[in-house]
Amino acid sequence: MAKIQAVWALDIGQAALKALKLVPGESPEQVVAEAFDFVEYPKILSQPDAEPEQLVREALETFLERNDLKGCKVAIAVPGQAGLVKFIKLPPVEKKRIPDIVKFEARQQIPFALEEVVWDYQQIGGDEEGGDEDFTMAEVGLFAMKRDQINRAILPFKNAGIEVDIVQMGPIALYNYISFDKLKGGEGKDSVVLLDIGADNTDLIITDGTRIWQRNVPIGGNHFTRALTKELKLTFAKAEHLKRNATKAPDPRAIFTAMRGVFNDFASEVNRSIGFYASFNRTAKISKVIGLGNGFKLPGLQKFLQQNLGQEVEKLDGFARLVGDEVVGQPVFQDNIMSFAAAYGLAVQGLDRSGLRTNLLPPEIEQVRMIRAKKPWALAASALLMLGFSGLFLGQYRALAKVSSPQFATAVDEANRVAKDGDRFNKDYTTAKGEWTAKDEEGKALIGNAANRGMWPDFLKTLNANLPDPIRDYKLDPNNPADQPLIDRLRVHVDAIKPVWREDLNTSWFADPQWLSEDFKPLMHPYDRATAPEGAGWIIQIIGHHYNPYPNAETEKLKLPDGTRVAMGPYGYMTQKVLPKLMDPRLRLYGVHHVALSWMTSDKKWTSEKGSQTGGLASNSVPIMPRASAPASTESGGSGTAGDMASMMSGMMGGKMGMLSGGYPGAGGAGGMAGSSASMMANMMKGGMMGMAGMGGANDAAAAEKNINYLTRTDFLIRLIWVPQTPEDKEKYKDPAEAKAKIEEFTKTMFEAQKNSDVKIIPTDIEAKIEKASKQQSQVIDSAAQAAMKNLAGAVAPAAAAPGAAAPPAGDATPKK
Repeated sequence: MAKIQAVWALDIGQAALKALKLVPGESPEQVVAEAFDFVEYPKILSQPDAEPEQLVREALETFLERNDLKGCKVAIAVPGQAGLVKFIKLPPVEKKRIPDIVKFEARQQIPFALEEVVWDYQQIGGDEEGGDEDFTMAEVGLFAMKRDQINRAILPFKNAGIEVDIVQMGPIALYNYISFDKLKGGEGKDSVVLLDIGADNTDLIITDGTRIWQRNVPIGGNHFTRALTKELKLTFAKAEHLKRNATKAPDPRAIFTAMRGVFNDFASEVNRSIGFYASFNRTAKISKVIGLGNGFKLPGLQKFLQQNLGQEVEKLDGFARLVGDEVVGQPVFQDNIMSFAAAYGLAVQGLDRSGLRTNLLPPEIEQVRMIRAKKPWALAASALLMLGFSGLFLGQYRALAKVSSPQFATAVDEANRVAKDGDRFNKDYTTAKGEWTAKDEEGKALIGNAANRGMWPDFLKTLNANLPDPIRDYKLDPNNPADQPLIDRLRVHVDAIKPVWREDLNTSWFADPQWLSEDFKPLMHPYDRATAPEGAGWIIQIIGHHYNPYPNAETEKLKLPDGTRVAMGPYGYMTQKVLPKLMDPRLRLYGVHHVALSWMTSDKKWTSEKGSQTGGLASNSVPIMPRASAPASTESGGSGTAGDMASMMSGMMGGKMGMLSGGYPGAGGAGGMAGSSASMMANMMKGGMMGMAGMGGANDAAAAEKNINYLTRTDFLIRLIWVPQTPEDKEKYKDPAEAKAKIEEFTKTMFEAQKNSDVKIIPTDIEAKIEKASKQQSQVIDSAAQAAMKNLAGAVAPAAAAPGAAAPPAGDATPKK
């Protein structure tokens, strides 16, 4: 029996290169470690004076000198914060159509063109035993990363002569480790939290062995080191040495005091992540927290987390399903075992023993290797064909040599003449086709592509630069506890950005009171209010929220370092900070104009409990403008009254009644239906919670009221017009002088319009008007959603009734709000 191919798993970290070689064990539940390596860099890659490329190259050279990779698979890990992980529940579809549905979803979920990313998917749920015609309800995991980032990760291995077979994200490798080594075959369904502390970031993974939720926490071992450099006035190298040997230092108390702020921030981030996971997965039960990575060796960290998280926290001290005393028993392996979890998960995937087996290796690399592997066989087949053709030619030549009659010569001459005529006709056809193709390409060049996705990332970058950022605008320090309340109340949280294309911006939006109420027009810039937009373009819808409070005796204490008051109120913050930034003349040069606040509601008694009920989104329905729907399938599917009603409702809910839903131009209308249902469910839950609170008695409610820390949350919808620059404008405004002159022209025009405006805005009156108008829009949406769901239930119920039995009344199937 041939020996099964071994797997080398390589994990390039910030402090060292970890490598582990595995082969299958005697049973499927066991793997054997044949070799390992741990190459520590002279410096941490993120140190100011370090050269990462050179350090990684030297580490790979050292690894290749010690180990032989011939005949082995090679799996590598890439950082998880650079990737995209989405889990999507598919509707009931035929199995053979799952790849097409997933590709359609990938175009909606991935914020880049598919040609710019490497992506893969794996089915998580659904029946896998039926035939091709069977229907299934599957859950699919979608994993993607930009192609240039993957190529950058593979480059050091390519330069070292190492051929990579598997590319996997670090968090997924950790999931493969825990699902195989700890949770496989386990009796309980409790979830486990993994904390892999790296140098600059921490990968946080929560899983029950089947499903996975992951988040990148922007705190790592270097944050503790930098705290020591700041508080104790040390160099980075000395602070790193002191951190690793804190218990042996002359004054350990001073060291831990200097790092206490980082301890608190780290525990707070972990606690917040676990709380968020529990808010949308209420049946989950966290059994324990497992610490990974050499950063978890920091003295006192385990005990501190256990006290602050209220969970059992343990360090990784061994692998249950890994055998091989030559490796496992080595002191170097035992000292650094906490950093080998990702390499272990990669190697398990290489042996086809893992739960997730997606591979982000670029397809073109696989194709080149496949061609190279088949090249010897192709050459051998070519040689055999040439030998056969030679035999056939010689046989036919001998027969031809016997023919020498005049009739044969005449037939040959006629055949040559016909062949020449055919060549001439073919040449004329090719020439005519070339002329037609040139004209066709010329026509295509005259038709612009307004939906060019390549503009979208640049637009998001430009938009982000013109939104309020307290850290950037006021030089606040996010690591300073004293600045955190100011940052929280000056930060704008963007929940979604929804672009929609309109052929006539004036009649489809500006002049349509359904989408731009007269109550909101006074907040537009006077120049835009007096000048209607023309032609086609994008309407960008920004859905977000902020927590800027009303001015009062308590909030007056919040002041910036220069003494500026922070509290402005929901309306004041929008009109003084958010809208003016989006009306900047520099944005007009980029094609952005007619910025309008279109919807705004505020909640003076907002709590995190309310946020958990709505997934952190607005508790009121947001009036999103409709977009194009995905093409309906014609290959299969139901028909009749129920099918027609479902199609009608999906279109309506995804259109004028659309809620907050994910995707880009071209996303389906079904997302709107989901948003509406989520909003209605949030209201039902809110009502139920109020009823339960009433059962506890007035005394209990009063006591609880005093202990609640209320915030003022403001949810808003801003619409603006974006007409991307033409190639001529882009070329023209590359000249700084041209761009500056155009910006000055915009500035002067807008200033004159502002000075001559006769619209008087009273803050209290306009705030009350926009609040009232916004709530009316939300009520109209909720009412229409309820009516549509009631009509759908009434159409479906008779079709589902048993033969001969009376159909239940349509009202019985209608959800109650």
